[in-house]
Amino acid sequence: MDSEVWIWRGAETLLDVGQVAEALKLSIVTIRRWVLTGYIPCKKIGRAVRFSAAEIQDWAESKRAGPAQPQAQEREGGGK
Repeated sequence: MDSEVWIWRGAETLLDVGQVAEALKLSIVTIRRWVLTGYIPCKKIGRAVRFSAAEIQDWAESKRAGPAQPQAQEREGGGK
């Protein structure tokens, strides 16, 4: 019987602490601190901590976005 390699459809890419630290240009200590405080999204698999590459990218972009834009009514000087 031939060996088969299963490719999971829709499987997400998981990163470790070092890979996330490198991608965000931060120290491993900072990433670990953020994991402990719940600041950064992660998954715990047994004792290992892993990060979804897509979630980290979305999270990082949301942190760079800055403050939310004011409501349209406030920008136009409307209101009560």
